[in-house]
Amino acid sequence: MTLSQPVRAILLDLDGTLLDIDFRSFMSDYVTRLAEHFADTIDPEVFKGRLFQSTSAMIFNSVPGRTTLQAFLDDFSEAVPLPDDAMERFEDFYARVFPRLGHWGRPSPGGRELIEAALERGLAVVVATAPFFPEPAIRERLRWAGVADLPFAFVSSSDKMTRSKPFPEYFLEISERIGVPPEQCLMVGDEALMDGAAVKAGMQAALVGPEKPSFTGPWLKGTPLEKAEAPDVPRWPDLPALHRHLAKEGIL
Repeated sequence: MTLSQPVRAILLDLDGTLLDIDFRSFMSDYVTRLAEHFADTIDPEVFKGRLFQSTSAMIFNSVPGRTTLQAFLDDFSEAVPLPDDAMERFEDFYARVFPRLGHWGRPSPGGRELIEAALERGLAVVVATAPFFPEPAIRERLRWAGVADLPFAFVSSSDKMTRSKPFPEYFLEISERIGVPPEQCLMVGDEALMDGAAVKAGMQAALVGPEKPSFTGPWLKGTPLEKAEAPDVPRWPDLPALHRHLAKEGIL
């Protein structure tokens, strides 16, 4: 990969990139525990089913100015009324219960070293994860990845972002927030469809790790994205291999 523009910002995916995680087991545990947190007002099975359905509203949110979190809340409460203290319950859950899920994730080798090298070169470093969780949950998962203490220029989360991967508008929104043109941003992730979509926004992109089904695949079934052709993006075996390449290119 020879980059066509100088790189001023590196955007890094979380799950499968910075964070080595058993995502499906993590999600199953997460949904079960969250449903239990509302069990006195909503049947847990009803809650779990609606949570899955309403996550789709986050991915496909296109209402100007509406965050993906609000899209989720709007869709969920339209079908299953939430209690008046719903936000307090969510906040309590992410503060007290969510950290107990940390055993599902661990740092991806080379992640911290790549970020530190980018920071030393004066690059803006962004956590560009799909905005399905509010910032406290993202910060907690960055702790699992061993990078929570690093000075990120921006961390995407459901309470901030209005668009989601794999739509180009997601990447353009981040570009605008950090003040770096898309063509001077490098998106690093593991999924060709979700992370490779950065090239549709004019960004440069690189993938790491083996090709595998998208973590968000279950929410894409029955939508035009299910059979969408993923962009052709170069792939490296892991983050250390990409780090070596970027160092050779004079970027890190």
